Amino acid sequence: MGAWTCPNPSCAYDGQLDEGSNCPLCGAEAEERDFEALGELLKKKWGTRNSKEGKADTKRVMEHMKFCPKCGSPEVFWASGLPQLWSTWECRNCGYRGALVIENIEVAMKLREDFAKEKVNK
Repeated sequence: MGAWTCPNPSCAYDGQLDEGSNCPLCGAEAEERDFEALGELLKKKWGTRNSKEGKADTKRVMEHMKFCPKCGSPEVFWASGLPQLWSTWECRNCGYRGALVIENIEVAMKLREDFAKEKVNK
């Protein structure tokens, strides 16, 4: 049993995905990788991300991402279900539910740092 992730080596997204879901950045369907193959894929992704072109692509993609206002995670998605929830976002990382999301990567990174510190202090 491995981990489900975006199979695109030129995509900056390196988080774990659910089976049958798509990458939030490039739209590629998640694939299951054993841990050895996952490690090789992540090395390629991080190499691409650190190249000049990769940094420009990552910045362009990150400018259009949505982040949780509580923990700074990019794991936010539209809550599904009743019509009353159609304007509600939900975070898979911390469980946040609300209408507000963050679109600024710098703010999201700060929120992530603060959330991690707060989690450690509990």
